[in-house]
Amino acid sequence: MPGPGEQPLITRFAPSPTGYLHIGHAYSALFACEAARQSGGRFLLRIEDIDSQRCRPEFERATYEDLDWVGIHWHGEPLRQSEHMSRYEGALLHLLEEGLLYPCFCSRKQIRMEVEQSGRAPHGPSHELVYPGICRDIDPAERERRIVKGEPFAWRLDVARAMTRTGPLHWHDCRAGWVEARPEALGDPILARKDTPTSY
Repeated sequence: MPGPGEQPLITRFAPSPTGYLHIGHAYSALFACEAARQSGGRFLLRIEDIDSQRCRPEFERATYEDLDWVGIHWHGEPLRQSEHMSRYEGALLHLLEEGLLYPCFCSRKQIRMEVEQSGRAPHGPSHELVYPGICRDIDPAERERRIVKGEPFAWRLDVARAMTRTGPLHWHDCRAGWVEARPEALGDPILARKDTPTSY
């Protein structure tokens, strides 16, 4: 049960049914399940089934069987991402109306080349390339022309603009203590693809 001033935790495990679970999945699920149990909270199962090319029903069934075998039980029905697309579309529309999204027409190769040519090679905390904002300031008319032309694109969050709305992001983590997020160090993330209201 939670201690004085603590709230019950709601945790989740979110596997993608593109293959069978492995020991790392089991550890993550056990950790999340136990944290929820100890706090008197809830443990949720979310199935990341948005990759229609690689997700398979047999892998989803195997996930349920494996979790049951390990002794992990979740609260309520599993949440399947594919069944909530309209909610994601609504959230994207809201962010777009607030001026917090922009279309990015860059391929991974173009981003890598831009970073290498700039000489500054921005990298995130895990040493991955950080998107340098190539499409952030494209003229709105040019954006519209490229979208109408059918160029592939992804919707990116303008982190700098979003941070002016939220202010500093910090919280107290029950295990790590005081945490302050610095999303600007990670660049502008992709939130959705042109034809899918999610990215992962």
